[in-house]
Amino acid sequence: MSKILAEINRRHVIQTFIPYLGFVWLLLQIVSVVAPMLHWHPLVSTFFAVVLFAGIPVMLYLSWYFDFTLQGLVPIADKESGETRAFGLVRWTVLILISLGSGSFGYQYFHEVKVELAKTQDGLKQNIKANSIAVLPFKDNSPDQDQGFLAQGLAEEITSLLGRIDGLKVSASSSTSILSEKGLDAVTIARRLAVQTILTGSVRKTGDQLKVIVELINAEDGAVLWTESFARKFEDIFSVETEIARSTVNLLQDTYIESGTLTNPAASKSVDAYVLYLKGREQYRQQTTESMKQARKLFEQALGLDPEYAQAYVALADTIVLLAEGPERFGVLKVDIAATLAKQHLDKAIVRQPELPMAFALYGYIPFMLNNPAESLTFFDKAITLNPNLAIARVWKSLALKDLQRHDESLQELKLAFQIDPLSLAIIHNLGFKYSERRNFTKANQFFEKLVQEYPESPLGYVGLADVAYSKGDYVSSLKYWRLSAEMSPENEVFKEKVLACLLALKMPEQFKRFMTDATYKTTLLLLEQKYQKLFDEMHFQMSAAPDDPWLKFEAAIYYMQTGNSNQAIELLIQADHLIPESDKFDMPYCSPAIEIAWAYKKKNLIPQANKLIDECDLKFQQSVQSAIKQSEINYLGARIYALKSNVPESLQQFSIAIEHGWRDWWTEKDPLLSTIADSPEFQKQVAIINSDLTSQRKKALTLFNLNSE
Repeated sequence: MSKILAEINRRHVIQTFIPYLGFVWLLLQIVSVVAPMLHWHPLVSTFFAVVLFAGIPVMLYLSWYFDFTLQGLVPIADKESGETRAFGLVRWTVLILISLGSGSFGYQYFHEVKVELAKTQDGLKQNIKANSIAVLPFKDNSPDQDQGFLAQGLAEEITSLLGRIDGLKVSASSSTSILSEKGLDAVTIARRLAVQTILTGSVRKTGDQLKVIVELINAEDGAVLWTESFARKFEDIFSVETEIARSTVNLLQDTYIESGTLTNPAASKSVDAYVLYLKGREQYRQQTTESMKQARKLFEQALGLDPEYAQAYVALADTIVLLAEGPERFGVLKVDIAATLAKQHLDKAIVRQPELPMAFALYGYIPFMLNNPAESLTFFDKAITLNPNLAIARVWKSLALKDLQRHDESLQELKLAFQIDPLSLAIIHNLGFKYSERRNFTKANQFFEKLVQEYPESPLGYVGLADVAYSKGDYVSSLKYWRLSAEMSPENEVFKEKVLACLLALKMPEQFKRFMTDATYKTTLLLLEQKYQKLFDEMHFQMSAAPDDPWLKFEAAIYYMQTGNSNQAIELLIQADHLIPESDKFDMPYCSPAIEIAWAYKKKNLIPQANKLIDECDLKFQQSVQSAIKQSEINYLGARIYALKSNVPESLQQFSIAIEHGWRDWWTEKDPLLSTIADSPEFQKQVAIINSDLTSQRKKALTLFNLNSE
């Protein structure tokens, strides 16, 4: 230590450092006196101080190698050799690194001071640093209480603006609305949504005057962190929305958004167009066929008043997409027509505002809707980049990833969507199904029971519980929940079909007949009643009436397979193969009808055609096995694939796993695709398990539901 101190003394490091500090002090004193006189910006003094103090490490490093004299820097001789060395590459590199490090720390400090000064000048005192917030629907304090659409719309647009801020988690408007309608206080809502802060407020519109009062609340203790009142003309509503969002971010985040730098995509040149847009959003939120049609009209009227209104084009495209035919949509428009119209409106929106998150989400949903999920992902990623809190983009991306057999990624996206929108009925429902697919039935039932609790008037919680029970091979419980679902929604034909599916699985023809209200299921009933001649007469009649319908041929082939008439099944399957589009042949988890057609080709000794289909099904099977999916249907598919490949051990193993996972199909023992393993003791043992369990379940169903007397 003494040697180091002696060397520091020899190199005059301390002797250089002390005068430098004196110089810094003197210069800062001069600046502090001169700055007010010349009306310099308050940050000028800070800038000088940061630069001078940032120079200390640089000065200390240079003082080790040089004496600071009036004639300049004089190199210090080496103690051992007495010679001076050139300031070479290594020393220059170290000097640059020290300068960069010191400069970066100085810049960071200066930036923080700048932000705090800006916030002080704005009257924003940061009492909390938070990375999550929920915006509650504003209260309508207008005299006639007729501005609810404005109050809700204002909160929705502020949510959208906040959602685009990096590092800030913003709960979706749908979840905040649900909890607000329950009458919960702000702190309770914040805890339910797992956010640190809550923004709430009220709106009062009288004539062309607008008054908005907002409060930012700390979720931990309910303390008001900030409150502000905005009294403006109604035409200034867009600047009010932007100012609220800007002030909120500046209060919670270390960054500072300057006035005028945050753009509002909801802005329109016409406030009347904006009113129509908000009324359209009010109708859109109701999510009924009639309300969606009304929303479409209102968005079109808004565009009539302002043809440059980008946000209205996006809203119109969104509405048209949801009016298309298909699952989770309203079935008013043909899919191709809806896709074309929606894309036309989105193109107009993007020309006017190139970075609208919802526009890119819809650009992604259109190819997904047209069965091209691979094309969707780039658009979904763009939407999420622009707004990480856009839950619907993550939901749609999850669906696309599922179709691409990327199940783990699909689940991850859905989890992220759930964090943003934890009370979304669709997200909770889909998450339950994701866990059900993975045989995590405990977790799945937690989500479905949450649906029953949060949405007691919706049948979807019972739908999920029914699906879990069916996946476990518990057809009795599944029947119970499907009947509850059908009672809650008596017009829903799908629920009725599921009740019949359970009775079919339990092989209960009398009860099936009682519940059957549609002649569509006539052939299924004939199968259950073992009236095979009538069954095939009916199928031949239908096929004669529609000779080019491949699915009728496939249905008839399945009936022939179930009744042991293999030759007729083979001919019909090969005929169907030439008519069914390639994209429709590999429907998972059964890989049907491809796997049945492969069997038919193999029985005809058309091996290349058979192997092509088997290999494609095997690829999809392997992809499913490698993911977390653990459906019994997947393992049953594996048993069929390996049986067709004459790999008896693997086929039996997959078959045993399928039974363990809940496979209970009563016609399994007659499945001709499993003929390779049908004579093995292990196969017979597993079939006995199926038959015994189904017998027990039938008795339970008759007792539990008193089906004999219905």
